[in-house]
Amino acid sequence: MQTNIMNQIDNTLLSDLSLGLLLVDDDRRIAWANNTLIRMLDLDGTELSGRRLEDLPEATRRLLSSEPSVLAVNSGRWIRRELHADGNGSQLLAISDVSAQEQLAEENARLRQQVEDLKLTDELTGLPNKRAISQALDLHISRSRRYQNPLSVVLVHADLHQPDGVLPLSNEPLLLAISRFLRDRLRWVDQIARWDENVFLLVLPETTAPDARGLIEKINAEQAGMPLPEQLADQRPRLAFGLACWQKGDDMRTLLRSALRDLQENLGG
Repeated sequence: MQTNIMNQIDNTLLSDLSLGLLLVDDDRRIAWANNTLIRMLDLDGTELSGRRLEDLPEATRRLLSSEPSVLAVNSGRWIRRELHADGNGSQLLAISDVSAQEQLAEENARLRQQVEDLKLTDELTGLPNKRAISQALDLHISRSRRYQNPLSVVLVHADLHQPDGVLPLSNEPLLLAISRFLRDRLRWVDQIARWDENVFLLVLPETTAPDARGLIEKINAEQAGMPLPEQLADQRPRLAFGLACWQKGDDMRTLLRSALRDLQENLGG
């Protein structure tokens, strides 16, 4: 009598457990499914009992796949599947609703991306990043548009390959040295930013094309004496330049496109 009561209690607990459970015998037939699984996946319990997994509708078969994974059931609904097998060929598939955890992970990822988007400083060099310099350049272009003031931009590409074509073990010390070298040759009103991995952008307000070319020539002439970390003193990065000067009708996109075209020509294509 006591054993029957215990079995009833066990069955009740398993049926209403927060975890969905599916028992498959060694013949790949569904031996039992608890109420939680039937409700969780919005299935008809009568269509499961005694049926082979391969004979179920494709949508149901996909949900009950024995591959452990996290699966999207529908918009905003996620389940995690875990397989437990015994030595006799029977399998117990445990399915839990992890929608809340997945939604939280998505929200955390979205917030992290927002924080990244709000960053205005390059972590390595401490210079403004692309987002920050884009905002500043847009303001300079608006000012030139209004007052017809000269404005020049220079893209500086750093080739870190050595004469044998091999890259240094770490680019970071060289890029940091280049950023300092370039910054020290600018006026207080000029701005420098890390535009891309090996590319810097110089924004030169109130600077005509001849004056910008003069700055490029000065940087070019002095780059052989660029201070480098002692362990990298024999590695000389080579700088290439792309110059563009604001013309009436230019916006940031067309101005930078002109600078990039000039840089590509100086790099040989």
